[in-house]
Amino acid sequence: MVNSAKTPAGKTKKGQVAVRPDSGSIKACFPRSYFADGKQVKLGTGINPDDWKATASKLERRLQLELEEGKLSVEPEGIFNLGRYQEILEEYGLRAKLRVVKNAETSDDQLPPKPELSLMEVWDMYCEYKKPSLKETVYKLDYCKRYPNLIKSAIKAVGESDASKIRNWLIENRNLETVKNLLSYLSKAYERAIKCKLIKHNPFDGMAEDLQQIGALGKKQNEIEIENDNDVLDRSKAFIWNEAETILSYVQNNPYLCHWHAFIDFKFLTGCRTGEAIAFMWGDILWDKEQIVIRRTYSERIKKFLPTKNETTRFFPMPKDGRLWKLLASIPQKENNETVFTSKHNRIISARTFNNTWRGGIDGTKGIIPTLINQGKVSKYLPPYNTRHTFISHQIFDLGRDERTVNAWCEHSQEVSRKHYQDIADRAMQINPELPANQQAQQQSEIEILKEQLRQQQELINKLLQDKDK
Repeated sequence: MVNSAKTPAGKTKKGQVAVRPDSGSIKACFPRSYFADGKQVKLGTGINPDDWKATASKLERRLQLELEEGKLSVEPEGIFNLGRYQEILEEYGLRAKLRVVKNAETSDDQLPPKPELSLMEVWDMYCEYKKPSLKETVYKLDYCKRYPNLIKSAIKAVGESDASKIRNWLIENRNLETVKNLLSYLSKAYERAIKCKLIKHNPFDGMAEDLQQIGALGKKQNEIEIENDNDVLDRSKAFIWNEAETILSYVQNNPYLCHWHAFIDFKFLTGCRTGEAIAFMWGDILWDKEQIVIRRTYSERIKKFLPTKNETTRFFPMPKDGRLWKLLASIPQKENNETVFTSKHNRIISARTFNNTWRGGIDGTKGIIPTLINQGKVSKYLPPYNTRHTFISHQIFDLGRDERTVNAWCEHSQEVSRKHYQDIADRAMQINPELPANQQAQQQSEIEILKEQLRQQQELINKLLQDKDK
């Protein structure tokens, strides 16, 4: 260890580079305060551990100077410039076991060079870069689990030397929308690594843009059932309302399924997402205001309650003695912080278990929908999420409801929300979702007439009282 880089207590000064033995080799240790991610950088130097002090002292002073001049960080991200570090080592005749290769060149008839970092290393770096800007669930479930699993599956099947083979395997074996997203993110990950001078070539450049909407082979059903609202107004993605009633009747009258009835009925009656229905608590029912509040969702994979998808709070009308009111009133009430709907064993509902009950298990157990399809009572299979599509389709196309009103209840369109939410939300709470729009209008018209009659009668009473006083 070079003494000049230590305090009297033997520790490296704040902001000082140290070149020292570490885990059996000589490493350069850089202070975390110089880099945006706040992590300390430790890198091999290639210095012989048996005779290291003199070379380490020279290298340490050089690295300190480069660091202070800003040459060892890449702006604006403020990350470590591994390419520049490699150049400095080469000037001292050192060859550390680093993956960066300088001046990799190809001729026109050669394949692009293999990336100096592995595919998973590039991905991991990109994940760390994106982490501050992502929701916790998106980071943990997609960037740290879902996408890495896809990458590893592809690498296991075809290796990682040819990006085209990885692309083709993903298209043939996984959900196309997911693959498009992943290829786009991989391209961005490589572009960032190039900017940081860690690699020279982006093997995934343009692959996402080239993907057409073609079918994918070998997809698993649970990979197809991605919950989004892109097609929520597509009537082919909704059950007709008679089918919804058939599903509810079948579940209610089946002794092995009847504990699911209230949960499924709530989803059909409100159009809320599965996670929102699971997270719905007794404190979210405003009996006095005849409303319910949708304010959170539940993530089974990280076992946490979280804000809704759009991070908003929605209010939904619950007219007294209406169907939704009676449904909730029929359930034994608990504490405000307890969920309304629970499993058969009185625990928080597992979305995975519910999905298996809905579509059938991998053990061959018949699901609710496949059973009804076989009986000729339901025309097609749709995922559990599409109870939401069914409610929205029923409101807009069957009952003639204004889409802005339905969006105030469900928030299925962020564009509609941005344009109209403020001026429609209050009025939406005065509408009964169980009545057709024209009947609702007729009732409101009759109410207005009664109000006017009452106003006229009150004026007449006031006039008579005034005449009496005279």
